[in-house]
Amino acid sequence: CEINPRTGGIVMLGRSDGTLNPNGVRFGSAELYNIVEAFPEIQDSLCVPQRNKYHEERVILFLKMAKDTAMSQDLQKRIRAAIREQLSARHVPAIIMETKDIPYTISGKKVEVAVKRIVAGEDIQQRGAYSNPESLDLYYHIPELQGSW
Repeated sequence: CEINPRTGGIVMLGRSDGTLNPNGVRFGSAELYNIVEAFPEIQDSLCVPQRNKYHEERVILFLKMAKDTAMSQDLQKRIRAAIREQLSARHVPAIIMETKDIPYTISGKKVEVAVKRIVAGEDIQQRGAYSNPESLDLYYHIPELQGSW
C-alpha cells in the first residue's frame, strides 16, 4: 500500500479480479489504475474488456473526474501517453470516457465484472452486494459502446 500525499488516504496496491487481454496482451486492470489515478484530474477509474462477435477484445476505461475538473481531449492524450510510456502501446485503452460514478462492493472493491456484463448487454438484477448499486445504471446503453467495431 501507499499513502496518497494529497489526501492522506491509504491506497491499496495489488491485483484485481479483472484480467484484460486486448491483442493478445494479458494484464490486470490494476496496472492501468496505478497510472491513471496518479493524475490529479482523476478521482477514480474503472476499466473493463468489451468483446465483439469475433471474440476480439478492446479495453474501455471509465474515468470519474475530480471535483471541478472536466474531461478533455488533452487529458485523454496525456493518459494515453503515460500508459504507452509506463507499460506499452498495446496497453492503451481503445476508449476513454467519463462516468459520474464507479460501482463498489460493500467491502470496497471496484465492480468490474458486473460492468463488463452490462457492457456486453446483460442485465444485472442482484445488486445487494454493492455499496452504490444505482451507479450500475450509468453503464447501460452507452452509445459509444453499441454496434460493431
